Amino acid sequence: MKFLMISLISLASFVWLSPAFPQEEVPRRIVCLAPGFTETLLNLGLKDRIVGVTTSSDYLEEIKGLKRVGLYMKPNLERIISLSPDLVLAPGYIGQDIITKNLRRLGIRIKIFQDRGVEELFQMVRKIAEICEVQKEGKRLTQSMQRSIEEIRDKTSSAKKPRVYIEIGYNPLFTAGQGTYINDLIGYAGGENIAKDISKSYARISAEFVIKSDPEIIILTSMGRDYGKEALRKRRGWQNISALKNNRVYDDLGPQIISIPCPRLILKGLPELARRIHPEIFNEKKGLE
Repeated sequence: MKFLMISLISLASFVWLSPAFPQEEVPRRIVCLAPGFTETLLNLGLKDRIVGVTTSSDYLEEIKGLKRVGLYMKPNLERIISLSPDLVLAPGYIGQDIITKNLRRLGIRIKIFQDRGVEELFQMVRKIAEICEVQKEGKRLTQSMQRSIEEIRDKTSSAKKPRVYIEIGYNPLFTAGQGTYINDLIGYAGGENIAKDISKSYARISAEFVIKSDPEIIILTSMGRDYGKEALRKRRGWQNISALKNNRVYDDLGPQIISIPCPRLILKGLPELARRIHPEIFNEKKGLE
């Protein structure tokens, strides 16, 4: 009994003498260094907390009046600081390493999210909702995303899986390999990524690789002059690729819908991708609500 009393007194002394760990405040002034974070905050009903974005978010009408803090490839440290943010959301992009290190040195709270597939996207949405104390909205959003995935996977589970090539960069050619949300999306939509065995997430590939893989469906995500399905036909050696021979090249998705990791990627991008991979399942009459 005496030993127990001494132990309790010692424990009480430890608790009393130990410094309290400061609890981080709920952020009210958030800077987003990638458009996926901007969209996620909008989806969570947190537009009023966004105080700055990079120019990569310019396509979003909802944030037209917000301050820009530079380019995605090169955010401006001074502009970020001038907005007095209590949270900066940043991607795990090597080009932003210096900025994120400097922000930490200045004591500015920063949260970095890696692009490592759809599961990471779910974790990102949950974590942002938790940090901002809107867990209810976060749960609602992730449940909607999960339903979208399950519905499409159920419809495509027994269908033939055509070979799919998604081009995310041209001259040089780039595509998405293992561990990317694009690779996951192709699988959910009932296709097979021709780059699924490439260990590098976003890999530079050769035209010969694409030709040899003979994709049955090609999705072009970039936009610009001399780029599109007609330009694709002019590439040397591409004329005999199945996707071109059967007119299964799509350049109508736009650069944002399947190239930005955010809830819209699942809620809208995945259904649109499924329609192009399996039009026989997701046609206009059957629809995909």
